[in-house]
Amino acid sequence: SSSSSSSSISTIASDMISRLSINTSVLQSNGLPFELADKMVENCIGTIPLPLGLGVHFVINGKEVTVPMAVEEPSVIAAASASAKLIGRHGGFISCSTEPVMIGQVQLLDVGDLYKAQATIQAESASIIEAANTYCGRMVERGGGCMSIEPRVLPGVEGQPDMLIVHLYIHVCEAMGANIVNTVVEGVAPMLAEMTGGRYCLRILSNLCTGRRSRASFVVPVSALSRHGVDGESIANRIMEAVWFAQRDVFRRATHNKGVMNGIDAVAVATGQDWRAIEAACHTYANTLGSGSLTQYELITDPTDGSRKLRGSLDIPISVGTQGGAIRAHPVYSEMLRILNDPSATELAQVMVCVGLAQNFSALRALVAEGIQRGHMALHARKQQVDVPKTST
Repeated sequence: SSSSSSSSISTIASDMISRLSINTSVLQSNGLPFELADKMVENCIGTIPLPLGLGVHFVINGKEVTVPMAVEEPSVIAAASASAKLIGRHGGFISCSTEPVMIGQVQLLDVGDLYKAQATIQAESASIIEAANTYCGRMVERGGGCMSIEPRVLPGVEGQPDMLIVHLYIHVCEAMGANIVNTVVEGVAPMLAEMTGGRYCLRILSNLCTGRRSRASFVVPVSALSRHGVDGESIANRIMEAVWFAQRDVFRRATHNKGVMNGIDAVAVATGQDWRAIEAACHTYANTLGSGSLTQYELITDPTDGSRKLRGSLDIPISVGTQGGAIRAHPVYSEMLRILNDPSATELAQVMVCVGLAQNFSALRALVAEGIQRGHMALHARKQQVDVPKTST
């Protein structure tokens, strides 16, 4: 980077740039040439840069990880990093994932006997899977492809028609998966319609990828939670009270879960992921299949010494990719994945859930002690000091 750029970068950031050999020339030139941007979207008129920072102190499954985060809101990166530092002193995050299986849906209507058609599809599942895999041959070669199918009956209500919905479960390897899933369901829909005597309407993936989940958890001693003159036991008890509030009240729940997404979305934007799909999956999952609150906390007693500990966890459906789309074509996305040591899609998802959990934990710990504004507004004040250049009229 140039000397003028280097002088404006914090000491911590400068050290990280050197240690990780980050290509700052790509980042400080906005990273995306107009010619490439024009090929990515329609009616392109330019690009909008976002602040790009590094989440530090993360220890995930025993490995130190530096996390790129793109976000305009002050305190998000600082808060996540502070929590990661505390959690790292006590073993770090443990994270795991299911296989990257996405759901494709085919909607069938005007089916005479729904349950007979359902049984027919179940009986012909092998031939349907075989046909589906002809539309994703390269995915099959990499160990993915359509793994199973599930027909679901949706009886009509209030004058609406009966429907038969066929789910195709597709292993998408290192991809986010939307394009390949849509290709498969569009390909097999005529076969399903002929098989059931009905007609197809929608053929589309579901962003509620319940078969593609990642989980993160941590355990810290209650004694380590003290903050701004409030003892750890009080902090732990208040965190539990705050969590119960989120589980029982939809208005608090929205803000509680937004705190999780502050962290996840920042990593998603930095690495070229579909953050809209991730948001849709998480909020739908929380409010229909989960407890409402994305994160879970509990106070436990260590059987070895009787000490009290706080366990936090986050388990969500999350679809990310490290191959395909604009991920490798965009120079910044490629550099961000390199900072993360070129993770697999599963590893990237695990990083993201750890950051989301860290962000939520940090917010709760501040809220139940000194309040959210003390730290947030101190960092916000730095932003207010920036002289915004006036545009000519």
